[in-house]
Amino acid sequence: MSKIFDMPAIAEEAAMSHEERITWSLGVMAPLAYVTYLALTFVVGDGPLDGATFVWPMIWTIGGGIVAGILAGIVVGIVSGMAGDTTFKPDQRDKEIGWLGQRVGGSFIVIGGLGALILCFVQAPHAWIANVLYLAFIVAAIVESIAKLVVYRRGF
Repeated sequence: MSKIFDMPAIAEEAAMSHEERITWSLGVMAPLAYVTYLALTFVVGDGPLDGATFVWPMIWTIGGGIVAGILAGIVVGIVSGMAGDTTFKPDQRDKEIGWLGQRVGGSFIVIGGLGALILCFVQAPHAWIANVLYLAFIVAAIVESIAKLVVYRRGF
């Protein structure tokens, strides 16, 4: 039978855990941080990556991303509390999903580290090495969030 008229079941399925809400917010913030970095580097800066162009925009977007992540966690907690959700402690499923996401995202950090190592071997400019590492962290955050959200919605 269809679940169309079974409203409590639909509301129960649509409920998000606190960890899933934070995953959504961090998954949105990672690409926004990188787009901000690119805008600051290429639009405000001189264009091509060199030692003078990339350092401060990268530092500001990394710091801004950390602050935005903390604020997003606070806002999600406040909104969840106002909605009556008092289950902020992650359960076993949340922990396993977190571990899976970290393993998937961590593999992209390793790939970025290998890319930076190769750039060191060919004596590439420091700007390119730093950008490969930064891009690896951003891709890892995005892929980690996607992996977690897929498991939250579809299961293991």
